[in-house]
Amino acid sequence: MSKDGASGVSGILSPSYAGMGIEPSNLFSFTGTSSSGNAFTNQLLTNLGQMTGIPPHIRVGGNSADQMKFDQDYSGFNLENNPNPTGQGYGYQTDHFIFGPNYFTALDTLPKSTPVTVGINMAYTGSDYLQEVVNQAAAAMNMSNVNVVGLEMGNEPDLYKQLGFRSSDWSTTDYGNEWYERVQAVYNATLKQHNIGTAFWEAPCTATTAVHNDYRISNMVNTAVASGSGVWLAGWSQHDYYYYVNVSNYQLTLELLQNLGTTESQFDEWAKQAQQAKVTGKPYYLREMGSVGPEGIEGISDTFGNTLWTFNFFLYAATVNVASVQMHMTDNSYSAPWEPNESTNSDGSKRAPFVRSSYAAYAAINQVIGAKCATSVAPLTVNNPPSGYSNYMRAYSIYDGDSLSGVALFNTKVVRQSDGGASTQNFQLSLPGAAGKTVYISTLNADYADSTQGTTWNGVSYETSDGKPATTDSADHTATVGSDGSVSIPVRDSQAVVVNIGSKLGTTNNKVDSKACNTLASTTAEGGASSTTGSKGTAPTFKSTSGFASNLALPLGAIIGIAAGGGAAVLIVLAFCIWCCVRRRRRR
Repeated sequence: MSKDGASGVSGILSPSYAGMGIEPSNLFSFTGTSSSGNAFTNQLLTNLGQMTGIPPHIRVGGNSADQMKFDQDYSGFNLENNPNPTGQGYGYQTDHFIFGPNYFTALDTLPKSTPVTVGINMAYTGSDYLQEVVNQAAAAMNMSNVNVVGLEMGNEPDLYKQLGFRSSDWSTTDYGNEWYERVQAVYNATLKQHNIGTAFWEAPCTATTAVHNDYRISNMVNTAVASGSGVWLAGWSQHDYYYYVNVSNYQLTLELLQNLGTTESQFDEWAKQAQQAKVTGKPYYLREMGSVGPEGIEGISDTFGNTLWTFNFFLYAATVNVASVQMHMTDNSYSAPWEPNESTNSDGSKRAPFVRSSYAAYAAINQVIGAKCATSVAPLTVNNPPSGYSNYMRAYSIYDGDSLSGVALFNTKVVRQSDGGASTQNFQLSLPGAAGKTVYISTLNADYADSTQGTTWNGVSYETSDGKPATTDSADHTATVGSDGSVSIPVRDSQAVVVNIGSKLGTTNNKVDSKACNTLASTTAEGGASSTTGSKGTAPTFKSTSGFASNLALPLGAIIGIAAGGGAAVLIVLAFCIWCCVRRRRRR
């Protein structure tokens, strides 16, 4: 029942671990266009913050961050097209948009103390490029309501040559030198004035190291990004999408998405990068992630199947050393957990702001994490899954400090509305340390995998007109652990449950432990009362810059096709085993 000796156990999860990324050109859609903010967005972030003691980490960054030029005199609550752009670029140029101080006024309307990472334009190379990055950073650091815990200098530099931002002979050495010159300028002109240390930057913010392996961390440590043995880095930041429209060379289906073995296969490169980050002693952030990029796919991204995928991914990523995950949002994306403004349906009718199914995945992971700053997770082996289920059944142990507090169980086998019914698999748990105790069962549920409405988590719906939670089932769902430590937990196809020992999830882990959270904050850029990114002391250096595992580059065809293959992961056996018995139930 103790996590001592467990393999694959995560670090303590930050209360703001599961967050969102907002495309900068879409910021005002989510924040509103005045100093009063967007009440719908703020309510949904507040819901999650009440579970963990702090709102989710928001990254404001993306392609458009490298296309924006700051104008102190521009007063609009919008991005204005630059009438006279001079920057480089094959599509939008590096100064395509003009923005002003109200960009940050709007961002500062998010709930108080929201941890924020802000992207700065590195692609721009006009004669005033150093003053430009200083101006952007200075405006960002003037925010007082949200908590800016990190900055990015540039977005996806591995694509700069492809986008026409740099010449064909531009190298990672050039990238490192340009990055270092700019972050030094910002530090000297701005960060020092705020008593912020050097380690305030997240890099290299790459699109894919599987293709551009020269941007792997093992190579980045030999560039100027690693100057001073890493004193400028808060952590390593990279991006990924499970599937990308018009790039991935196969047709995505719910069946493929919910085959969790394909996610583990697709993420192999990034999991190895997370291990390289661990060698250096710096955290690894997945600041731009999603099941489907760039804007999702209707009938997949907006379904309950994607909600199950999202909840599982948050847990899985933690077990491979990812310290924070931000699922990317645009205002026209089927993947965004909510639509912040009135939208137009395919028939031309108007629809008020609404919550998508995937929001419930954030509620689930946030209740698992809680507010005590003591939660970690580890993968569990599912022994003897029934035929056809090995890639659809996953399990994770959940620890409160050193003690087992619960288990998350997934059965992602697809059941559609057209199927008319679903089977149920019984997970047989062996919990010898909980013999005779009551376990409480919290369920992530919708009628079908392709349902786009009706999702609930732990008896609560968030699909309300104002984003406030509404109780749909107040009953306690429990089971009693036998004297031999065994208990059977049924999980329907296309469903996930969390089994919590001794109390209902969210009732005892929702009180902030200030001491534990301050200790955690001192080692991460994930928010809290203090952090190394804001300390006045010596910035932490790398633990090591050698000893990385060998990692060969993959051909592009293998990378974009990998999610279509099989690839069941071999999970590590921890304190107990899970056995699966099949009892066929047809639900009408």
